[in-house]
Amino acid sequence: MSEKQNEKLANRLSAILIRLNDGERLNIDELARDYSCSTRTLKRDFHDRLIMMDFQEYGPKYYRLDNRKLGYLSDKHIQRFARFAAVQDLFPKIDRDFFQEKLRESVLVKGFQYEDIKGKQNDFDLLSQAIAECRLVEFHYQKVIDKPESGKDYRIAPHRLLNKNGVWYLIGTEQSKVKTFCFTQISRLQLQEEHFERDETLLAEINTTDSIFYGNQISEILIQVNAVVAGYFKRRNLLPNQEIIHKADDGKLLLACKNVNSAEVVPIVQYWLPHLRIISPESIQQQMENGLHEYLGKLL
Repeated sequence: MSEKQNEKLANRLSAILIRLNDGERLNIDELARDYSCSTRTLKRDFHDRLIMMDFQEYGPKYYRLDNRKLGYLSDKHIQRFARFAAVQDLFPKIDRDFFQEKLRESVLVKGFQYEDIKGKQNDFDLLSQAIAECRLVEFHYQKVIDKPESGKDYRIAPHRLLNKNGVWYLIGTEQSKVKTFCFTQISRLQLQEEHFERDETLLAEINTTDSIFYGNQISEILIQVNAVVAGYFKRRNLLPNQEIIHKADDGKLLLACKNVNSAEVVPIVQYWLPHLRIISPESIQQQMENGLHEYLGKLL
């Protein structure tokens, strides 16, 4: 395929991706008229070049993205992906994982929703650039619980933008120590000229765990689940890094959450009270009970 043909294909794929990303239900016959090509060519677009997308409808006539995936692609991501897809024949092996990595190499979404960051889109794009180019960033960070005049300045090697349960986080390192920042609490962001070397071990951990407290985790938390709610936990993982260790004859479950922080587990256990109990470490269960007693004491 010539360079001109590749450019034409990339433009068509970009246009289709934009429309899919906006939630359109695409009719392949109408697309053939819009882009002056055959339905056979368009079917190859969808079934070969766009195979990694999460479709709700997948032909033979109509194509539409899963509603949970709408709007998460920026124009920059669409353009980058379309160009990769247009030259896929130059590669010996192109699969779903390759496309996803190239499309979102600096952004990872864990969940179905994400917070509205339109007001901070420039900072988001700047961090994406810093991650892609392995450049340090400096910014001011103020925790939600901090007083307005407080906060701290950081110089960070950014590794990944990650969405967890609807909230965006920046994962990075400061002098080899892993740190997690809530993106919307970052201000005065500046991109530095200095480069850093990616921590591939950290990136591998980010891709394989539900936790966001990297480097500050407990190896295992054991949780007992009563039979009355066990079905929910068997149907899907409701706890981070959840594994079913044992199914008792009376219907109870013993779950293990491995390599997590207690702050990620305790709120979920509290939500399911009185049907869940932390078995080990016992200190976490005791701390949770003490906190509940203190809270109830203030109400009386």
